[in-house]
Amino acid sequence: MNQAEAKAAQSAVLILDDERDMCEFVADVGSDLGFKTHWCDNFEDFACRYSIDLQGIFLDLAMPGMDGVEIIRFLGDNHSEAPLVLMSGYDSDVIDAARRLAETRGLKVAGVLHKPFMLAELSAIYKILAEVRRSPRPSAVERPKDIYRPDAQALSNALDEGHVVPYFQAKFCASTRQVKGAEVLARWIDPERGLIGPDRFIPMAEQDGLIERLTDTVIRKSLAQCRLWRRLGFAPRVALNLSPLLLRWLDLPDALLDMAREYEVPPEQIMLEITETALVGDFSASLDILTRLRMRRFGLSVDDFGTGYSSLKQLQQGPFTELKVDQSFIAKALTEEGARAIVESSIALGHRLGLKVVAEGIETEEQLELVRSLGCEEVQGYLLGRPCAAEGFTWPQPLPHQ
Repeated sequence: MNQAEAKAAQSAVLILDDERDMCEFVADVGSDLGFKTHWCDNFEDFACRYSIDLQGIFLDLAMPGMDGVEIIRFLGDNHSEAPLVLMSGYDSDVIDAARRLAETRGLKVAGVLHKPFMLAELSAIYKILAEVRRSPRPSAVERPKDIYRPDAQALSNALDEGHVVPYFQAKFCASTRQVKGAEVLARWIDPERGLIGPDRFIPMAEQDGLIERLTDTVIRKSLAQCRLWRRLGFAPRVALNLSPLLLRWLDLPDALLDMAREYEVPPEQIMLEITETALVGDFSASLDILTRLRMRRFGLSVDDFGTGYSSLKQLQQGPFTELKVDQSFIAKALTEEGARAIVESSIALGHRLGLKVVAEGIETEEQLELVRSLGCEEVQGYLLGRPCAAEGFTWPQPLPHQ
């Protein structure tokens, strides 16, 4: 593609609808706003015209042959960065589900248009396209040419050289905003590449047999920092994440207790966070480990609640002390009735089971007020505190020993 073609593609909008008059309607609005519009009424033509440099895509969900959900999958697999507009005559529940699916595939949904088009939809098309024009063009966004994908040997070397360190994200009282503790997050700080995100090394560590070593390193460094804070007059409560794979290790309870004693941190001030997906499968084996951890006075938290597939029976049978509402529901609780219902019911369920409830991913004052009004005890998120290295984490005042 030459420079002139690339420039034209940057302002191009592609429309897919099996109704030709709908295509022409949207295309006319796009042309009025200066876009180069293309439309097609079947997937084969759409696939031929598709480009990652498109400025926007209008998609009818009710396409014959290959429906809108399959096309969303196609766009996700091709890493489309173009804002997506969903068009459909389906009811709002179906459209909302399609929008959530698109977002989980990494797509940006710029808007929804309901069929049949009325005057309100005409106004909405103009508004959406105006927003699309103001947003950065995909080709103008810097795309990393070479994404570093570490292997097991690189992680092993990083552990040897001390490049994997704990970061701390504060947990706050929802009512007073006082720091109540901190969640420990593993971070890999490479001297040449900088920060390497956990999503690029934790799954690999689980797959390649390094998760026990990684966990041991992060926990020991975290507890060493806690010992230092305690000697300075604080009594920090920390939450440590455990991989589901570690719940198969029968010696885990005693190993963690030995580490807590070595670093002089009372186990009752350590919360062990276990993702809900860890409860899937042989729950009796996990219950063995979980019960023995509670017998050694560790706290147990169900992390990312609502995103896994555990049954309420497993939640009720496990000796848990805390439930964390997943941030994906918090993010949409103010705009989606379904997400709000999950947040409300999760908090109520946690309290009925005698658990402390923590809301993750709090980014706005409105979200904080919502969960506070629902009785959530603690919160964490970028509104109040981002993860940081130990030297950047400060306790506002000495916490009483408990």
